Amino acid sequence: MIHILPFPLDTSLVMFFIYGFIGWIVEVIYYGITEGKFINRGFLNGPLCPVYGIGFYCVIWVFRPFLNDFPVLFFGSAIICTVVELLAGVILYALFRLRWWDYSDYRLNFHGFICLRFTIYWGIACSLGMYMLHPAVLKLVNMVPKPAVYAFLGINLLILVIDIIVTVTAIIGFNQKVRFLSGVSGGIRKYSDKIGSSIYGTVDVIVSRTSPAVKMTQKDYNEFKKVYVSHRKAERELSKSNRAEERQLLVRYASEGRQGIVNTSKAAVDAVKLKIPEMKLALRLKFGKDDENAESIRFLQQHYTDVLGADSDEELFEEKYDTDLL
Repeated sequence: MIHILPFPLDTSLVMFFIYGFIGWIVEVIYYGITEGKFINRGFLNGPLCPVYGIGFYCVIWVFRPFLNDFPVLFFGSAIICTVVELLAGVILYALFRLRWWDYSDYRLNFHGFICLRFTIYWGIACSLGMYMLHPAVLKLVNMVPKPAVYAFLGINLLILVIDIIVTVTAIIGFNQKVRFLSGVSGGIRKYSDKIGSSIYGTVDVIVSRTSPAVKMTQKDYNEFKKVYVSHRKAERELSKSNRAEERQLLVRYASEGRQGIVNTSKAAVDAVKLKIPEMKLALRLKFGKDDENAESIRFLQQHYTDVLGADSDEELFEEKYDTDLL
């Protein structure tokens, strides 16, 4: 079964511990910011969140071939980690009737074990981890000599086994029967709390120092948003007023233009007097729509068409109209 893993067993276990520890740090920072205090998160006493180690290792296992396809990596890693979180939550609750996390207050949650918000968090965290964290961790693991890797695994596996035994026995009420292990667990918890308190202290200092700037930035942003909305409203009203004025001018221009064409055409009829053959010739003229005086010529042609059609007798027509050229 070991051969199906994406990396050798020793490398895989080192990754599990590293990513589980990083996940524990993330939990401490997140709850330090949201709750305003240090909380030693996780099922165990030590600084390790196995859900992170297992979840991210599964993402590495499945989605290494999809590093160039971000949508697949994002949604796939979000689904895998959410499934791991759901299974872990259900198993722990089924065994101990306890919850180590509860998303019941979040929208779109499933019995408090998972929710949409943290599914999105999983997708973001794992995608960034695949691009930035995992290559660095893999390079670091490959640089460490094998004896050091085995020593690291031996110590951490021993601590993990003891931590699991003590945690389980404490939950089910048999901790008095394993006093030695309880003492070891106390030491692990003390060490874990020391690391977590140090991390939280750093986070608290950062938050305390940046909080005024953040509040000022939020205030400035709200003021900017208010001014921006006001300006956009004024611009829309001004644009609407300008468009109405432009439409009025355009209507007046078109009306005056049409009247000018009519007046020009009438003037052309009054000014130009042709003989019947010349009229017939004028009716055969071809011109483009962009030719100068095209509208006037078109008006003349229409006029002469009506005249010749109404007075087919050329003699009557000549009596009615003066056929001499001006």
